[in-house]
Amino acid sequence: MFIIGTFEQTIELEQALTVLENGSISRDQIFVVFMDGRPSPIQIPGRTQNIHSNAFEIGIASATGCAVIGASIGFTLYLGPIICGLLGAFLGFAIGYALYYFPNKNKIHSKNMKKQPEVAVIIQCAKNQLSFVEEVMWKYQAITVGKSH
Repeated sequence: MFIIGTFEQTIELEQALTVLENGSISRDQIFVVFMDGRPSPIQIPGRTQNIHSNAFEIGIASATGCAVIGASIGFTLYLGPIICGLLGAFLGFAIGYALYYFPNKNKIHSKNMKKQPEVAVIIQCAKNQLSFVEEVMWKYQAITVGKSH
């Protein structure tokens, strides 16, 4: 019979393998496979995925546009173009930052949410050893355990 278990790569995996080897399962009957993760997408150098950095960029772009509009309107107002341009820049930054940050702050990348198995352990054993092996795997925090006859 074969028992297949998936684990995260932690000290519990090492402890489980040690207990199995000391409990009449030889090394020849244990096969360990380390899983490769999905390669990360190629990212443009200098580009970040931080929400605050992206919101800052949007805020600066909005500030530039609002500063130009505020300075243009300021020629006809009492405060003048410099003060109106600065007020427009501050207001534009706040609006741009808020419009990007608040809708996107709760979005968490799903790839970080679910833990994926990193190590698969395949054990060939007799039927009378089946319950011992399965119990050891669950005791040492296996993510999944499966049996094949």
